Amino acid sequence: MAADVVAMVDGHVRSADIGHGIVSVHVTCQSAAEYLAWRLALDQVTVYEPTRTCHGFAVWSGGAWPAAEFKVFCRGDLVPPLRTFPCHELQAVARTTALTKAA
Repeated sequence: MAADVVAMVDGHVRSADIGHGIVSVHVTCQSAAEYLAWRLALDQVTVYEPTRTCHGFAVWSGGAWPAAEFKVFCRGDLVPPLRTFPCHELQAVARTTALTKAA
């Protein structure tokens, strides 16, 4: 599963961490983070502002047990607003695609 997630943004992954029920991916740019958030239907984003001792970063998250929880981390220059992608938006895209194919 983690390899599939990394392959979605090949070339933009700094690291991936796998735990019990969680997959965390650290990406190198905002566009890769938002693309993964869209593909994984991650509906939450938390922004951590830079401090004197730490870089600023954002974490997109979603999913829960019994499925895996996903977290996408992105550090660096982030351009607001950061987008999230609730599952219902992904379902609407799937329905639109199905209707287009039927016509």
